[in-house]
Amino acid sequence: MNHKMLAATMLLGLMMASAHAETLRIGVLPAADSIVLHVAADESLFKAKGLEVEVVPFKSALELGAAMRAGRLDGHFGDLMNVFTQNERGVPQAVILTTTHTHQDQRAFGLVVSPKAAKEIKSLADLKGTETAMSSATIIDYLLDRMSVVEKLPEGALKNLEVKQIPIRLQMLQTGKVATAMLPEPLVSVVEARGGRVIWDDRAINEALAVVALRQEKLKPETVTGFREAVAEAAKLIESEPDRFRTVMVKKGLLPAPVAKDYKMVRFSMFGTKDGLPPLPTASDVTRVGDWMVKKGMIKAVPAYESVVVTTVGQ
Repeated sequence: MNHKMLAATMLLGLMMASAHAETLRIGVLPAADSIVLHVAADESLFKAKGLEVEVVPFKSALELGAAMRAGRLDGHFGDLMNVFTQNERGVPQAVILTTTHTHQDQRAFGLVVSPKAAKEIKSLADLKGTETAMSSATIIDYLLDRMSVVEKLPEGALKNLEVKQIPIRLQMLQTGKVATAMLPEPLVSVVEARGGRVIWDDRAINEALAVVALRQEKLKPETVTGFREAVAEAAKLIESEPDRFRTVMVKKGLLPAPVAKDYKMVRFSMFGTKDGLPPLPTASDVTRVGDWMVKKGMIKAVPAYESVVVTTVGQ
């Protein structure tokens, strides 16, 4: 076979592989652990598994949820609340992996005091009807309630202020327009570096915090397996070259440049799972979160575990 024929054959092979590749549009939010999806896409790790994945950024879970209902996304990075709500609203989907699970060595969310209020509010005991920027029906709302129960906060210690978009929530906190906010990393570290105070974080609780879910029609075994393998490889790559990917986080708008140097890079492999990713949500996680949502009037019934978590992939 001459060089021209060989080149033509290779090109045809690539075109055929591309034609048969599963195409997925995945919505993401500006949280630290979403970097693992960006890296899997940018480093062609998805492509190596036969997947064409487009990562689509959103500023709020509300906007992301609307895009899922409108059929503009095949899956999303988010939380169990969004997954359960979408399922009940006619968009069947299931969790295929966890990007963040609580761990004693790494905080993922924290209640942060504005730099302008840090002298007055030094601990949870100083909260007395204090306004906190949050987003209802999300992991933020759930964690505020979990914190209140775990820490036995008195009724009315915090007054919720609805601010859906994460960047606006951050700006309001930094400028002192609101005294406190529940934020994800790396934003917790950003505010802390600028004079804010962290008065609570999630390290002492046991929760699957951030997950990736795919629509039911995309839950083919080969798609789920390939997706997980690509993300697992991305996680290992990030942990092996934290400085390189800290820079990528800045470029993706996930980490402000002025605080990047001192930011402790997100890690994924502390759980001893087979593939190195954080563990999938458990049946008790689904029950606990589902019960909370039912009490809030967000869903009518707790979903069956098997309907919202793909358990056929080994960890």
